[in-house]
Amino acid sequence: MTIKELQSRFHKIEKIKKGGQKIVYKALDCNDNTVALKIISDESDPRVLQEIEIVQKLSIDNVPKILETGLAFDESINENVLYIIEEYIDGISLRDWLNLNNTANLSFAYTLLYTLVSIEIILEENKILHRDINPNNIILESSGKIYLIDFGLAKNLSGASLTQTAALHGPFTPGYAPHEQFANLKLQQDVRTDLFQIGVTIYECCTGKNPFIIPNDTLMDIMNKTMTLVLPPLNLEGDTKGAFAQLIGMLVAKNQSQRPDTASDAMRYLKAITPMLIMKE
Repeated sequence: MTIKELQSRFHKIEKIKKGGQKIVYKALDCNDNTVALKIISDESDPRVLQEIEIVQKLSIDNVPKILETGLAFDESINENVLYIIEEYIDGISLRDWLNLNNTANLSFAYTLLYTLVSIEIILEENKILHRDINPNNIILESSGKIYLIDFGLAKNLSGASLTQTAALHGPFTPGYAPHEQFANLKLQQDVRTDLFQIGVTIYECCTGKNPFIIPNDTLMDIMNKTMTLVLPPLNLEGDTKGAFAQLIGMLVAKNQSQRPDTASDAMRYLKAITPMLIMKE
């Protein structure tokens, strides 16, 4: 199949994103269902192939479903490209939401935390680390449902590593990754790595800024702050006993041993403090 033949299966094709080796289109299929069509120029990119395998295997309700993948011949470059047809989510990223100067109240922060920890429980059961949980990879659907996307940095704890052990840094997003991730300490990376990222994301949503990133900071500055800066407790209306703030503080603890041991532990704590919280829409 050629790219032209692939595109002929759709109508109202609209380019919505281009970056690196990937172009993303919004399109209508033959049944007028809206889908996301992704074209990746490197057909053998190991991280893309791993992402496809993970998403198809897990089939999590809050992760967009992959409907079809395959190869198509691109005559313009005389090579095959990889295509992915994916469930289209009508909404905006949490990053765009924050860029509109929004901040989360207790109710929204609770819902976001509950959703991300619920996803993390399933990932943990399947020995998968997302490793890139941040506002860019969270979509707020117009209906209110929350989605986690982009498993490009994911790590399969039961599979071979895609990063060289001798590499100084593992793959990470500055300001969200804990020390064990950006220092490429492979054996120390577990569910608590993802929980740290969830905690930073919630903290940023409630305060409007990432506490580890200041304009014009260098990468080294950000990593140093991530390792040393102790965050002031959140102060949210309705968190009358500070229990929610305490949980977020546990998630962003520098020492892994101070974070919840499992995603299920984090969820149990969240459910235990729920009666203490006064949430307003």
